[in-house]
Amino acid sequence: MQIERLSSGTKVIDELLNGGAEHTVITNFYGPPGSGKTNLGLLFTLSCLKQGNVVYVDTENGFSTERFFQMGGTKEDLKRVLYENPTNFKEQARVIQKLKKLNTKLIIVDSIVSLYRLELNKDNFTEVNKELANQLATLSFIAKEKKIPVIITNQVYSVNSDEIELSGRDVVKYWSKCLVELKKVDDNRRLAILRKHRSLPEGIKAEFEITGGGIDKAKFRIF
Repeated sequence: MQIERLSSGTKVIDELLNGGAEHTVITNFYGPPGSGKTNLGLLFTLSCLKQGNVVYVDTENGFSTERFFQMGGTKEDLKRVLYENPTNFKEQARVIQKLKKLNTKLIIVDSIVSLYRLELNKDNFTEVNKELANQLATLSFIAKEKKIPVIITNQVYSVNSDEIELSGRDVVKYWSKCLVELKKVDDNRRLAILRKHRSLPEGIKAEFEITGGGIDKAKFRIF
């Protein structure tokens, strides 16, 4: 059976993912601020709008209409983006439950953990992590039921000078069938590393640049 994939609209990421984000599962792009997570969310949004509506859940106020237009989006395109902007973790839970009833070709949650991190403390750790798992389980159910891709972004924190960890840790890793780590190489260059996938080898890499129009393959440089 052929697996359906949604193109990112940029060759470098499509090559890394063998065509794009898989339908029926959660794809997770994670990395530090400025690594390209929201840019990828916008690119996947624009790619999918040719097929139908997109739900964009923006928990970090990162969705920029100016950037959307820079990447080639139009005012008509914007009308087909169903925008949600929850301001706390409980509201995020209600929004995600509501998505079961919406007619959409793609769901993006940027990011899944920013409001989770604000909610989390030593007294409610178990309860809040259980709710995060419930939200991810719901998104996974929707992906399978509607046969669509679900794309989430994830914040990270430093474990030591050489290692980072995803916020939400094993809960997020379990529900994400594709994990792509994003790293900042310099002001404009980024590195994408495939960390988990159902059919592709882990560890494959792609360098890209954030440009005025979106994302392009990094240019060869002589050091």
